[in-house]
Amino acid sequence: MAQLFITFIIYAFIGWLWETVYCSFKARHFVYRGFLLGPYCPVYGFAVVSVPLLVPKNYGTLLNLYFNTVVIVTLIEYVTSWLLEKLFNMQLWNYKEVPLNIEGRVAVPVSMFWGIGCVFLIKVIQPVIHELTTSFLNATANWGVIVMASVFILDLLSTLTFTYTTKAEVAKVIDQTDTENAVFKEYRLAQLFKNRREHPTRQKLLYHLNRHYHWQQHTLRRITKNYPNIYFKKKS
Repeated sequence: MAQLFITFIIYAFIGWLWETVYCSFKARHFVYRGFLLGPYCPVYGFAVVSVPLLVPKNYGTLLNLYFNTVVIVTLIEYVTSWLLEKLFNMQLWNYKEVPLNIEGRVAVPVSMFWGIGCVFLIKVIQPVIHELTTSFLNATANWGVIVMASVFILDLLSTLTFTYTTKAEVAKVIDQTDTENAVFKEYRLAQLFKNRREHPTRQKLLYHLNRHYHWQQHTLRRITKNYPNIYFKKKS
């Protein structure tokens, strides 16, 4: 279990590194990617770790491994997107402009790409990761895992709690400013921050943010900056 957790953290870090480099290059400035504060994207860790656990040992050809991987990573991405929306009315990614997408949560081209990436990690990188994690566990006598798990759990709980609270507060702002009860049915935070005009709605939201503690301000601003397509939806 300890080795599995370290493997999860390593791949979550690799996923964070990939997204940070890709998004920074695309945005032409540094983007600290990730929903959590730490340098890791859990969805990548879950995806890569789940494949060896769910795929049969006698999967046969490399093509069979690939198709199994595509199914697993697609399910994980879909469930993650669904949970974020149901629990926090939040979407961190949207594939509606990508062909063959399902509700914008997953898309066939994206899943095929992640399938290739996961197969490469499992067949090429995983043997090296296994040796590194074994050496780490022997050197730290599991104390390293305890520290890493504690930091990750605290990060996860604090971010989820903050996000849920922020969702409720932002919903209040939407209700107060939506005089026609139509314009803000789908509230896009990114557009408010990117809009440089002194719009009353933007000013009210910024005033609301300034009433919170600095750490909360930093967290929400980081999330909205790192996920420019994020938006909160009111529950029907």
